[in-house]
Amino acid sequence: MPKNDVKVRCYVDSCQYWDHNNLCDADVIEVDNQQAGHDMEIGALGEGFGEAQPSKATYCRTFTPKKKQ
Repeated sequence: MPKNDVKVRCYVDSCQYWDHNNLCDADVIEVDNQQAGHDMEIGALGEGFGEAQPSKATYCRTFTPKKKQ
């Protein structure tokens, strides 16, 4: 059963959802460990095959570049 109040730490300060104390402010977070080739922006690619082992093998589809001010 999903938790309703989960805090997600994120250190990608170039994302528009990055908030104070390194917390993600997105309403929904989508993570994918499939091979690249999707129509999405990815800061750094990991292995991208099978189950994600290190954190670099997870892809946050929610990532949206921060708007220039």
